[in-house]
Amino acid sequence: MAPHSLPRSMARATAACVAWCLACLLSHGAATPHPWPGDAWRQEHRVIDLHQHIDLSTQRVERALRIMDRAGLGIGVNLSGGAVTHKAGEKSAFERMKEIEDAIAPGRFVNYFNLDYAGWDSPDFASQAVKQVEEARRLGAAGLKEFKRLGLNLRNAAGELIAIDDPKLDGVWRRCGELGMPVSIHVADPKAFWLPYTQQNERWKELQDHPRWWFGDPKQFPRREQLLQALDRVIVRHTNTTFVCVHFANNSEDLDWVERMLDTRPNMNADLAARIPEIGRQDPDRVRRLFIKHQDRIFFATDFQVYDRLILGSAGDAERPTDDDAAAFYEKEWRWLETRDKAWAHMTPIQGDWTISSIGLPPEVLRKIYFDNARRLLARSLPFATLRAARVDSDFSPNARRNQGAWSKATPFHLEQESQDGAARPELSTTCRLLWSDRYLYVSYECPFTDLTVYAPRVKAERIQRGTALWDKDVVELFVGSDEKNPTRYTEYEWAPNGESLDLKIDRPRFDFEWSSQMESSVVVDSKARLWRCQARIPISSLATSTPRPGAVWRMNLYRIDRAHKAFLASNPTLNGSFHTVERFGFVRFEK
Repeated sequence: MAPHSLPRSMARATAACVAWCLACLLSHGAATPHPWPGDAWRQEHRVIDLHQHIDLSTQRVERALRIMDRAGLGIGVNLSGGAVTHKAGEKSAFERMKEIEDAIAPGRFVNYFNLDYAGWDSPDFASQAVKQVEEARRLGAAGLKEFKRLGLNLRNAAGELIAIDDPKLDGVWRRCGELGMPVSIHVADPKAFWLPYTQQNERWKELQDHPRWWFGDPKQFPRREQLLQALDRVIVRHTNTTFVCVHFANNSEDLDWVERMLDTRPNMNADLAARIPEIGRQDPDRVRRLFIKHQDRIFFATDFQVYDRLILGSAGDAERPTDDDAAAFYEKEWRWLETRDKAWAHMTPIQGDWTISSIGLPPEVLRKIYFDNARRLLARSLPFATLRAARVDSDFSPNARRNQGAWSKATPFHLEQESQDGAARPELSTTCRLLWSDRYLYVSYECPFTDLTVYAPRVKAERIQRGTALWDKDVVELFVGSDEKNPTRYTEYEWAPNGESLDLKIDRPRFDFEWSSQMESSVVVDSKARLWRCQARIPISSLATSTPRPGAVWRMNLYRIDRAHKAFLASNPTLNGSFHTVERFGFVRFEK
């Protein structure tokens, strides 16, 4: 895409990255000053941490949320969601965890479930384990987290280790794939955990505090390579299941191995949790090339943990990190990914006494690692988009040539995900804003484009015939439903770059094209900036029987069709070919 067509946010990020890389080319130790490319995304809380562990406690969820807000995280993925099994008359750990998170911070956490291995030796364990997967999905689990206990800790009744590739687990991996639930899996550990347990071991300080992490006794534990091979057999057997191999593919010290696996295992991905110290000590240019090559398969993740104390990737028994320490921890994560700083102290000292060098990824790669990849991976499970409409006291007529004044009160929303699968289209990132008054709902769109597909000449009549309808060319759309008791009752609005529009009232299966909302709109095309803008106002009386109160929530989804790029964007992806999937509509909250 030509540079002049980049969305403003990406253009700013690119400029910041260039200025900043020049400033820090030969820096050693000292941190490059802000701004950094990801600053704007953190201000908007767009970053997703795909690997957290939050304890089943109101206070600990609250502490995690405070730190996430401070760091600029939008969503934390809690891999310790708990098991879905429970005693009669009780709720499962997973249900209790989700209730706490939803009560404290709705929309801020996503939970994976953990398999309960009780009854492993029973003849029906395999079928019962599959039922756990199905129950977890029903309860809202996004995926399955499997710890390194397989192959290292869990044993059967005969005292034998349960292998990662045990056939009794094949049904679990298969069902996760069928239900669209990714599997985050941890096997093995750093190479030093298999080396002699002596002061010469470079992870001696960590092993002293965690002696159970040492697996160097061949009489008790398999070789590290055997564990990796067992996992590979599972990945190869279950090609329809998506595996996120945590801790940078469970083998962060061997970049050639990681690259080879990503090259040959299309259903395998890698997260960064707790392994930047190990990755960062290697040749930064080599690491950077790998990240750019597999930019669609790498996820931002930290192994941030909140229990009776914070654990920032790893920790010794005597460490008691503060919230300030957690903020500094995340700052170092950003620094490594976004700058080209050389030879600086990493974020988890107990993991090793060495320095790391940053890899300064391009903005278009950073955003994939920070949130685009996670949004695609978790499209079926992420909290529905909730847009915010800011209150205005004075009404005004739409004027797409001006986007100032009252619009400055609105919180921007980036319409940039494909409706079909949640894939990101940052080159078409459309900035949307919402306002409301007692009389009107206002909406604006700023749409970057390369080529417009419109009807000519413009006509006043609404184009509604299949094959020649308005939506068969470029449009932006708004679907609004205010009747919570009748979700299949809503209204639809469309606006095209040539100024044509249409509105209709829907009460499924009836589509009333004769209805008119008396909406007003303004559209302007800026050919030089390669941007078309639309503003509209819709009478509240056409949307609901009464004016919403501050705090009210309606159903709403925004869309954009760009035919030149074969793009069908949605504020909340419908995950199928229809914009009219009402159960996937997001929300709008009317603010004071």
